[in-house]
Amino acid sequence: LAAPVRAVRPTNYTRNAFHVASGLAAFSAIAFVPNRTWLLALACAFAGSAWTMETTRRVFPRVNDALMRLFGPVAHPHEHYRVNSATWFATALLLLAAFFSPVAATLGVVVLAFGDPSAALIGRRFGRTRLRTGRSLEGTLAFVVAGLVPGFLALLLTQPIGIALALSLAAVGAVAGALTELFSSRVDDNFTIPVAVACAVTAASPFAGV
Repeated sequence: LAAPVRAVRPTNYTRNAFHVASGLAAFSAIAFVPNRTWLLALACAFAGSAWTMETTRRVFPRVNDALMRLFGPVAHPHEHYRVNSATWFATALLLLAAFFSPVAATLGVVVLAFGDPSAALIGRRFGRTRLRTGRSLEGTLAFVVAGLVPGFLALLLTQPIGIALALSLAAVGAVAGALTELFSSRVDDNFTIPVAVACAVTAASPFAGV
């Protein structure tokens, strides 16, 4: 009875669905917005709105309470007093639009969209081999698979590269995302994962011919 019990945050399927939908919206913008200028303008507007909202809800507690009630189904309790994950994601999108190629940006958002919630679902349900900060080997492997397959398909559908190259870059991005998720503890992984994936894919690109 005295043995410690590991606290497991309950699965929020609504948040997971919102997570995937947000990633697909970002992917659609990268794929179909006419050029980098338009994409950067869209990312600036999104990030600017997010940080304006963050600032406003810190100054006016009633605004904060109203927003948390509105986004209650997809928000974590700690986001009541900390920068929320959507704001960190908006910031990452701004960096992707400004500094990375469409290939790297595509993998950044797709790997996050599918890998992160898959790791949470599989890790909580089947995780037995503990790694660090509550993560499990099973969840990390689920991240790699769930990030690799959609990432590969996204590149094939929208980028002018071959099958072998798309598969290799998707694998690089999925592994980079999984490792980043494993070691992200101080900074929100909705920021660190897409940026780390884009950096890894960019570093691999000269060797992959992109």
